[in-house]
Amino acid sequence: MKACLLCGSRLRQEIPLADLIRLTPLQKRAICEACSPTFSALNLLPTCSSCGRRRTTDMSDPCYDCLRWEKDGQFKFINSAMYEYNPAMKDYMKRYKFAGDYRLRKVFSDQIHEQLKKQSAIIVPIPVGKDTMATRGFNQVTGLLENDRYLNLLSVRFDKKAVRQSAKNRQGRLLLDQPFEMIESQKNQVKNQAVLLVDDVYTTGTTIRHAAALIQQAGAASVKGFTLAR
Repeated sequence: MKACLLCGSRLRQEIPLADLIRLTPLQKRAICEACSPTFSALNLLPTCSSCGRRRTTDMSDPCYDCLRWEKDGQFKFINSAMYEYNPAMKDYMKRYKFAGDYRLRKVFSDQIHEQLKKQSAIIVPIPVGKDTMATRGFNQVTGLLENDRYLNLLSVRFDKKAVRQSAKNRQGRLLLDQPFEMIESQKNQVKNQAVLLVDDVYTTGTTIRHAAALIQQAGAASVKGFTLAR
């Protein structure tokens, strides 16, 4: 029997009777029934129509962060997210992204594939820099996209980051210079096409909006975002 990727307990693969009757392919579970509910799915919750964050009763729609982007004259950008960035997701990111446990890509890769196979847009992952690849050994976003076709359209301009994005406060992220550049050989593939930018976490929106701005300038018909967490 396989073990839960998060807590190590044994997994029981049970096939619901309805799936047996329909001959539905067995969905391989990566985490156990105890770990799964610790992640808060956003699809059944009220969320911001622009960035996908969970809305509280006193929050406007669009949320105050998105209203600030619009006030700053930013183009209209819409992002959707699968899960809330709650303590369970923070711990997951710490282990997957920062501790470099590449096995953990499989916790969400099948779910992400189910969402993205409904899309007709060109899927473009947010890249990581050479220094990150040298230390971590992988791009956490393309790891999550292991079941999907995607286009490597962007690269990181700076080899070294003085401060990691996750370590910056909101003001520091908002003042960030354009960190990306287009891969010239791929640029023409997005002209007049719908593009879906994929990232792991939407925090302030600065990173994914910088990427979206470049793709829009390259002539894409539309650019939207999709993140695992918000």
